[in-house]
Amino acid sequence: DFQLIESKGIQNADIFYKQFCSLLSWEFEIEDRTEEFWNNPLGRVQKTTNYVKRHLLKEIQDVPVLLAMDEVERMFASPFRSDFFSMLRSWHNNRARGGDWMRLNLALVTSTEPYQLIADLNQSPFNVGTVLDLADFTFKEVAELNKRHGKPLSEKLTSKLAELLGGHPYLTRKALYLFASKKMSFEKLQATACEDDGVFGDHLRNHLYRMSGQNDLKEGFLSVIKDHRCPDENIFFRLRGAGLAQRVGDEVFPRNELYAEYFGKRLG
Repeated sequence: DFQLIESKGIQNADIFYKQFCSLLSWEFEIEDRTEEFWNNPLGRVQKTTNYVKRHLLKEIQDVPVLLAMDEVERMFASPFRSDFFSMLRSWHNNRARGGDWMRLNLALVTSTEPYQLIADLNQSPFNVGTVLDLADFTFKEVAELNKRHGKPLSEKLTSKLAELLGGHPYLTRKALYLFASKKMSFEKLQATACEDDGVFGDHLRNHLYRMSGQNDLKEGFLSVIKDHRCPDENIFFRLRGAGLAQRVGDEVFPRNELYAEYFGKRLG
């Protein structure tokens, strides 16, 4: 879980790679020999790769090993993200060489598509293997989730919530949790949903921050909001990858009403 890596580690390669190896030792319940492997003149990526090959895979023998990495999007803001993801790609490529590498399987979980954030796609681990996309909830699924939360919303309000959030899994789950725990009414959520200090404020500001300095993305998203079109296909690809826009037939729409209202006000 990349949430366990402190911010200074995400920004400092010397700290990160050592913590990464220690975390592998911890999660796979093997002896932590990071300091021993770091006592040589090799680069950080080479040391980490050696740690996996000569320690982890040697300690765990004769069975497949799955390294599942959650919250990987935290690395997208790292100054050394290309080196890190290139390292993972090399581990994948090493499987073709046979030996212990064939037993190593990688699963990367991220809430956004990362392609535009990695300079060289030939060094990216995201365009090899199998990609599993999770779709937004349908109205029927939102209604089922409302039922599992004890039906805090009527059918009419459930429909309004589905329209506002477009079935966004995280936002829908968060809203229903607040309703079920009686921490917020639907009326209050509806009135403050698009405010920076509202219940979705952190989520919305994070998207806005990621567009800082990218005027092409801002202009493209405004075109989507106002005209339901995106004249640049690359811009649409990046907006869709960020989870902000979707194509329906020949038109392009914001992912949900919440995004349309919030970004329409702040980008317009």
